[in-house]
Amino acid sequence: MTRTNVWRSPAFSAALLFSSLICASAYGADCGPLKEVAAIDLTVAQNGVATLPVTINGSPRKLIFDTAGGRSVLSQTAVDSLGLHPLSVDSRLLSRSGNASDRTVALDSFIIGGLEAKHIVFMVSPNPNMGTNPNAPVDGWLAGDVMENYDADLDFAGGKLTYFSPDHCDGHVVYWTSTPAASIDFRRGRPGAFGAVDTHVRFHITLDGKDLLAVLATGAVRTQISARVADAEFNVTADTPNTVPLGEMAGKKVFGYVFKTITFGNVTVTNPHVAVLPDVVGRNDPNNRFRTDSHVVRVDDNLEPDITIGMDVLRQLHVYIAAKEEKLYLTAADVPKAAAP
Repeated sequence: MTRTNVWRSPAFSAALLFSSLICASAYGADCGPLKEVAAIDLTVAQNGVATLPVTINGSPRKLIFDTAGGRSVLSQTAVDSLGLHPLSVDSRLLSRSGNASDRTVALDSFIIGGLEAKHIVFMVSPNPNMGTNPNAPVDGWLAGDVMENYDADLDFAGGKLTYFSPDHCDGHVVYWTSTPAASIDFRRGRPGAFGAVDTHVRFHITLDGKDLLAVLATGAVRTQISARVADAEFNVTADTPNTVPLGEMAGKKVFGYVFKTITFGNVTVTNPHVAVLPDVVGRNDPNNRFRTDSHVVRVDDNLEPDITIGMDVLRQLHVYIAAKEEKLYLTAADVPKAAAP
């Protein structure tokens, strides 16, 4: 069964659902080989994140490719330049810096890699400064919601994002090498979400021998760990020897620390430089609480992972996100290429 995406227009949802049902039917009869849907050039921006070209209402735009974005968004600057009219909704998108947004905009046309969606809905970014940095001229980010029914192949070394149909034989996706790949289960829903749509890719990794819940974050320049987890699991605080000050967030210290290894199954990245961030999600959201019976619940409860895997680590990997299988297939980016058939 496909997930219902509350942010899509009915027409776009129906089109993806119909496509998914066709795939499901074909899968049962003959799983078949990989089928490419679209290939998009990925460019690493000056600030270190991957961007991709899209066309919105006939206007060429550049979006950050952000697997941890939750919902796809446009900056306020892009909303104004496109002449869009935001509407407030009941749900909110929270940023790691503590900001929140409850506004959406409807797009008449959204084109990516030759595929076009009509009447699709994006959120307005909770970051009021998005797109204002001249070294990072972007119009928003593309999260996992728009293309969640398709597999995504992340070839950072080759500068390509390729979408494939999920209609293929389980496990038969590592086309780029004959080197054995890591296979890791992932999930998209978070504990306590009560059926809410969530497109974050959550999975387990090992950091210096400790099992942690991770999120795949192509929109993050650096790999980040919660200050709470760094202290509780590794006894690492801002006062630990060999930490490096990186500034402040919401008046709290941000610092860097070099761990020994991050391990993804049988794939290991050595000496990862990890930013340790304070836990401030939802801090600037005046509506961050609601009451359920006698309990006060925050909208960001259970939202944050232990660690966020950013582009500094991901650029060393080749990652395939198999949507229907809910598995990640990973190799090092520099593995020998598969022999031509």
